[in-house]
Amino acid sequence: MSEAFRPAELIGPGRLWSLWDMPTINALEFFELGSDASKVAHSIFFTARVGSHDLAQYEKETIKANIIALADICKRIGLPTCLQLLKDRENDPPQSRREWDMLVATVRAELQTNVFVFVPMHRAKYYEMVLEGAVTAAFSTASKELVSAGNALAVGLYTATVFHSMRAAEIGVRVLGKELGVSYPDKPLELADWQNILDQADSKIIAMKALPRGTHKDEELNFYSQAAVQFRYFKDAWRVRVAHARETYEESAAIKVFSHTLEFFETLAIRLKE
Repeated sequence: MSEAFRPAELIGPGRLWSLWDMPTINALEFFELGSDASKVAHSIFFTARVGSHDLAQYEKETIKANIIALADICKRIGLPTCLQLLKDRENDPPQSRREWDMLVATVRAELQTNVFVFVPMHRAKYYEMVLEGAVTAAFSTASKELVSAGNALAVGLYTATVFHSMRAAEIGVRVLGKELGVSYPDKPLELADWQNILDQADSKIIAMKALPRGTHKDEELNFYSQAAVQFRYFKDAWRVRVAHARETYEESAAIKVFSHTLEFFETLAIRLKE
């Protein structure tokens, strides 16, 4: 297995990866492009063998089409040197096998300076996830963290998955505190830690029990009580441990944390929003 196509967890799980601009490239594109490149090389080679010094028009068009396709991939995966070289040769295609081989070798050389992350089938669904509309509408900032958590999970960065999940959950804690009227005289809610927010939130929830009986009261009390309990669970089980480097997570645990957090936000979005 080449270094370029080894899973992220084998290349180095402790590395920091930027996923926001990571392109999605289907390996089949490279396979088909390589096949077309071989056909072009054969066509040029055959023409040279029979003694013709000029390529037929259809051969020139085939070569040009391959150059354009190769340039498109170079643009999408960020190979500026090869992109410029290929653009320059679109209307001046190689006339010999040697010229074509040099062009392909240049692309291969620049490709070797990049690392491509392999995402296995069972984790592909987590990459660039499209969340429920209700979640993205109610929690736009938290949704970005959840998408980042999914991306980390897809490429095998399991501890990063938990980290981003808890960043999303922290936004939810603040929203819950704001909704319940939690406040501090000496600092904004954004600077308060989970424990303080949840302690005061519990007091607000207990105070709700004094309200007149009714269906609305029961629904509100049940929702906020369950939300506060869940956030305490997040804090004690995952947030503190990942924030203070007390635990490193593997795939099954990361999937559990991410799925649980995502499902919880689907519930929160029914009543709360940033």
